[in-house]
Amino acid sequence: MEPPPPPGEKKSAAQVLNVMEKIKTAIWEKRPILGEIMQKHGGKILSQYSEDFMDVNPAPGLDHRKPELISMVEELVTGRLGAEVGKGVARQLTKLPLVSTADHHSINQHPFFLNAEIISGIPLYEHPDPEINYMIAFSFASVSVNNQSGFARGLLFNGGINGSSNLIKLPILADKYKMSVVYGCKPYTREDLTKAENEILKKERAGLLAHGKSEKILATMEELLGSEDVLHASNFCSQLTRINYRYWPKLFHDPKGHTGVQSHKVPDLIYLDIETLVTQTLLRHHLSKSGSLLHRVLFDPALRPLLLKHFEGIPGAFSAPGDWGTFLFWGFDEKGHRVRLLLNEGRLVSRDGVIDIELTPDAIGEALRNKKMLPSMLTSYLTVSLYYGMKCLGGFCQVHDLTLCKEAWKQLLLEIGETSEAEAIVPVQTKELGGDGLVLAYLRTATGNTVPANGFDMILDEADTSFDHYVALSKRVTLSEMMAPMLPEMYTVLYSEQQRDLELLSITPEQIFEATGLRSKLTA
Repeated sequence: MEPPPPPGEKKSAAQVLNVMEKIKTAIWEKRPILGEIMQKHGGKILSQYSEDFMDVNPAPGLDHRKPELISMVEELVTGRLGAEVGKGVARQLTKLPLVSTADHHSINQHPFFLNAEIISGIPLYEHPDPEINYMIAFSFASVSVNNQSGFARGLLFNGGINGSSNLIKLPILADKYKMSVVYGCKPYTREDLTKAENEILKKERAGLLAHGKSEKILATMEELLGSEDVLHASNFCSQLTRINYRYWPKLFHDPKGHTGVQSHKVPDLIYLDIETLVTQTLLRHHLSKSGSLLHRVLFDPALRPLLLKHFEGIPGAFSAPGDWGTFLFWGFDEKGHRVRLLLNEGRLVSRDGVIDIELTPDAIGEALRNKKMLPSMLTSYLTVSLYYGMKCLGGFCQVHDLTLCKEAWKQLLLEIGETSEAEAIVPVQTKELGGDGLVLAYLRTATGNTVPANGFDMILDEADTSFDHYVALSKRVTLSEMMAPMLPEMYTVLYSEQQRDLELLSITPEQIFEATGLRSKLTA
């Protein structure tokens, strides 16, 4: 059998569509619940699909707890963005307990997360209630700053040379931090920013940037990343919250590049890392309260074998046979890297024994306060979704993982006799694909290709990137069509380099746009 052609080599539309179907099959095998969602809703017009986001199920057994979490959100947002924004976010969550948990905590620039929030924002854009005007993202900061989905370490944009192949990844954080976890990372400094700006000038001299682009990039970096309130933030997570808040409205402008011409106000983007929210909520409300269900999960020895039994093998939790994941919390090593913790006779211990924390309220509280550990994805899901009952719009992995967590949690609760708690989580919605893995924002390159846009591309582009443009576009494309260009990248997220089939890496978003007829729809 002949080897597959390299990515980008000319293929017929039929060949591209055939590879697309193979990629879908591979993705659905890893995330079958995502496959079910796409089979059920893939043919829906995107705007109609996104309207369903606003349908939040009442959860009578959990709703009384929500003010506790909302109060903590208000406190944290106030500390980063001021009292007016904090109060506004709290009012909205009280009326509409809906958040996105699809994103990595970074500048909202990668097509995965950029499009997730644009699509999530469509039903909010024309909402009649003036107090519903925020897109609230509880983003995950438990990834490395160099993670390819988000690249929190710096900026992503197209250089404008050689069509779509000229993706620039501009680091701002120093190389020594590239494997550090976003949650524990120190803030970048003026010196870091100046070095990155000098790299822009080097790339311009090397011919990697289109004429005039460096000047626009430098001005935008200074405005958004170089402001005093950002540089004076106490940690990297707070910097990213402040950057995203002021950066988001600048993405949406008319064809001349002017902002503020939308028919309605674009909802403000609130990025709050879920690990800080869960940590502070546990410290404030659960570690010292033995009657709390979350307290029991963390500290009741009788529940530990049940946690190991019911959550075994669920992505975001842990697997003993698979030798992956962590038990409720991740540890940090001296370099700020995430470390797996294993349950060992009532203690959380790293494999090398360097980290050894007793599973008691005092020891866990001290470790959380000193950022020696952070909540796992499972602990975050249990807290925000399954204890407080927030509706979480998720990414293409979450819709599968959170659904499995809900069922496992329900079975555990029934096994310990907590029937009312098991019944209380039934209305919690977990199959809510919030736009991650879909692409609504695109870029036309100098060579005429159509490619998924990064955030800075939208700021710098002279085309129509108004929110009205995306609302109109969402009314003529389907959910399945908007996922198509991102299928190859979704495949690389779910399969390691050793697991990948080269044939499935042989098509590009440009070829998908052409083969599916999306190019004509996007430019209609």
